[in-house]
Amino acid sequence: MRSVEREWTPEREREPTGPSRVLVPFDGSEYARAALEYALELFPSAEFTALTIVDDSSVPYLPNPFDGAGTGSGSRVDRAERTSPEREGVLEVAADHDAEVATTSRIGSPSRGVLDYLDESDVDHVVIGSRGRSGVSRIVHGSVAEVVVRHSPVPMTVVP
Repeated sequence: MRSVEREWTPEREREPTGPSRVLVPFDGSEYARAALEYALELFPSAEFTALTIVDDSSVPYLPNPFDGAGTGSGSRVDRAERTSPEREGVLEVAADHDAEVATTSRIGSPSRGVLDYLDESDVDHVVIGSRGRSGVSRIVHGSVAEVVVRHSPVPMTVVP
């Protein structure tokens, strides 16, 4: 089990019944939309971040880190984040709930990307959608939600 030291401060606890910073991994699927909607309803006063991850195993080209294409405000990741259909989906759900949701993107393995984000960020809770795969489909495709639940240093809610 991973452990991340988190120090309690009054600012971290907005309501005694919920977290103050919630991460929602978002891939644009109906399951991710349901998770974001659920998070916005369950924790109305929290700060939300939707994390999208481009799976690098499915990307035919990765930028050379030495040419500046993968860093800075004009990077491919930044441009993809600003124009991605996933970001549009996040903004649509946020507007429907009259809420603000920050967005961020990464390139890499989805489960590893979520876990790395949790290690690096000040998140209190994760709300993640699950496709409910089982049997051969789960073995072949894997389950991001399952991996993240098993290794998350913070409490999680899995939305089917």
